[in-house]
Amino acid sequence: GGVCRASLWTGSAASWVDLNPAGATYSRAKGVYGAQQVGVAHVGGVWHASLWTGTTTSWVDLNPAGASQSEANGVYGGQQVGWATVDGVVHASLWSGSATSWVDLSPSGTTSSSANGVYGGQQVGEAQVSGAQHASLWSGTAESWMDLHPAGASASYAYGVYEGRQVGKAI
Repeated sequence: GGVCRASLWTGSAASWVDLNPAGATYSRAKGVYGAQQVGVAHVGGVWHASLWTGTTTSWVDLNPAGASQSEANGVYGGQQVGWATVDGVVHASLWSGSATSWVDLSPSGTTSSSANGVYGGQQVGEAQVSGAQHASLWSGTAESWMDLHPAGASASYAYGVYEGRQVGKAI
């Protein structure tokens, strides 16, 4: 019956920090790098991409203007990635610490997209192309999108990126 709370630990049960923002009925942390944590909080009936720096009071609402919901999946070097629903369509998203910094990574010609990982100015995730999910790579803009989908696969997804290498799965 309790509230699911975004949480931070530093190696022991006693180190647990409750990140759940005031007024949130649910929250979940999904990524961490350095002092930043990212995830989602359910506030006022809406899912909001979220950024924390170690405390509940540090919560930053990343939900961009015009988005009906959003979620942050990854963080690195002051950049956060995830998705935001705008006009009923899920858009891969990039933030730099605030809702107003939002960059729509959704490539032209795709029907939905989401970003999962970020490192060194590159973002990875997937975009729906002709009804199939395609592993995707960006460098900070929608125009930089690269389709990583291998020939013969029915679907592919990218989850992580590090120094020019991307990982995920192909089906």
